[in-house]
Amino acid sequence: MIRPTRMSGGVAALALVLATIAIIIESAAAVLAAGSLSIFLLWQAGRFERDLASVAASLTVSRDVDRTILRQGVEAHVRVRVDLTPPPGMEVLVRDVPPVVATGTAPLCEPGRIATYTIRLMAPGKTSFGGVVIEAADTFFTANLVCRRFNAPQIRVFPNGVAGDGQGVGASVGDAEVDRRSPLAGQGIRGFRPYREGDDPGLIDWKVTARHDALYVRELTGLEGGTPLIAVDLPARVGDLETFARFSMAVSGAVEGAINSREGCSLLVVTGPEVIRFLPGTMDIREALDALGRLTPVEPRAPLYRSPGPAILTARARIPPRGAGEGETVYLTRLGGTLSAFAGESPAPFAAAVREALGRVADLREVRIFSLLQPGDKSHLIQLIHEAKVWGMRVTLRAPPGAPDLPGVDAVEAI
Repeated sequence: MIRPTRMSGGVAALALVLATIAIIIESAAAVLAAGSLSIFLLWQAGRFERDLASVAASLTVSRDVDRTILRQGVEAHVRVRVDLTPPPGMEVLVRDVPPVVATGTAPLCEPGRIATYTIRLMAPGKTSFGGVVIEAADTFFTANLVCRRFNAPQIRVFPNGVAGDGQGVGASVGDAEVDRRSPLAGQGIRGFRPYREGDDPGLIDWKVTARHDALYVRELTGLEGGTPLIAVDLPARVGDLETFARFSMAVSGAVEGAINSREGCSLLVVTGPEVIRFLPGTMDIREALDALGRLTPVEPRAPLYRSPGPAILTARARIPPRGAGEGETVYLTRLGGTLSAFAGESPAPFAAAVREALGRVADLREVRIFSLLQPGDKSHLIQLIHEAKVWGMRVTLRAPPGAPDLPGVDAVEAI
């Protein structure tokens, strides 16, 4: 949208004053002058929009990144040159738009000059640039125009600590920290919890303790045995990209930690009551990252509408009368008959799909659910937790701070 400058604001104010005078003294000359100034401003606005469109049509961008495959959090240096043809009387400045998951700001510069800046990619996966911003101004108007078609090159980001060939960590040379394994390689950090009496003081994490002003201990992986199942509840197409980037980074970090601890992991990706992707126990970091790299917010195609499934319907159908009176007894009897009929006909395909996925993973002890817990029905998560509890598994929920609790969850951790 174009914005007026001080000059056009002054002309508009003068036209308003002349129109007011014309109304008071009924002067035809004042009416003519006010109308002429208004038409002049409209003509200048149309001319400015035409010139801005011609500038966008003449735009060419040459962008070079010193590395297009890098680790999460590592610096990348960008060189970009924008060429265009501004019309007479228009001043134009340009600015590059970094990827949405990057930290760092591109400088504002004149067309034809090479701008150099540094970014850090903070989320794993594939990403690209957001285009170029044109800041144009003439005597009467100014505007910012984002041209998003210039988004090359595409950048691939691996989680920090993962080598580019997917064969592990500690053997490559680069500017990321090297993960030097301890002799107990299977004992990675699964998470943190408040200190309880009897815990080993050596497991106290002092950084987390200082951050929360309370004693927290590290929970180690590899002590309980079994590979975890990481369940990803994809959000719908709402919210900002930064929130989803943090969510994606948390999921990738959990997968990386499980595989690096030599437990391995399984992946279950759902959107509402629909299984999008299932990857049984794997130790291949490349396979896991490929499965996560193409995930985007998606609107569920099959809402569950709080369907409880046949097991819960059968249990409800057997609710005994509570002896409150004849009317309640009759009601419960009819309700039991109705629920029994539905229990025999309800296939509960989502619960069956989750049950089959859990059954395909050997030695499964824990389910870690990642969800943004957006407003709306969460029955699919309740069914997922119920199926995990039927198998005797521990359920951990990773969600944003302040998210509502779900029944059956053993521990809640903030993303």
